[in-house]
Amino acid sequence: MATQKRAEVTRRVLLHAAAEVFTRRGYADTKLNEILTLSPATKGALYFHYGSKEELARAVIEEGTQRFTLACTPYLHHHTPAFEAMIGVSFVTVDAALNDAVMGATFRLITEMGDYRSSETDTFATWISTYQLLARRAVDEGDMLADTDPDSVGQLLVEIFAGARLLATATDNPATLPTRTALAWDLLLPVLVTTPKVDYFRQFVVRRLPTVGG
Repeated sequence: MATQKRAEVTRRVLLHAAAEVFTRRGYADTKLNEILTLSPATKGALYFHYGSKEELARAVIEEGTQRFTLACTPYLHHHTPAFEAMIGVSFVTVDAALNDAVMGATFRLITEMGDYRSSETDTFATWISTYQLLARRAVDEGDMLADTDPDSVGQLLVEIFAGARLLATATDNPATLPTRTALAWDLLLPVLVTTPKVDYFRQFVVRRLPTVGG
């Protein structure tokens, strides 16, 4: 049992070290030796747990997707208004980029590797389906315009926020993500929600800003 526990600790240490390097370097430029410098594990331990850089990257994606799903879960309860939840989920991804190396690495890796598909997890599919579910509820609750296609809105929101994150990574300026996300909502709200509620949701976005990036 003690041996298994030590092995699990080593595996997770390697996973987190890899996430930090993948976030900073990207998949192509990451070297296993650099990961080892951030970890007390040996090269033998690394290859025992992960047979290759690709296997290690896919393990990061698995873990990051699970974390993303868990972080979104509180917003999926029906006692939370769906449109507020949509805004909340968008800032979950901002938190990930700034504060969680595993989730941050996941979003970068699935963009760079491109061909990643798992029988259990698909980060973009999870993100899109979450938004689509919330968008349908927002229409039913009367906050989102009734003539809006909720599935198209869900897809569009992921495209916008994933694109913002990709641009922030490419320009090495992730600190701008909170304000970029807030600006995107400011522009989108008039075409998504009923007119009397635009100001309310704008204020809701503004209140989210102090909770991210810290």
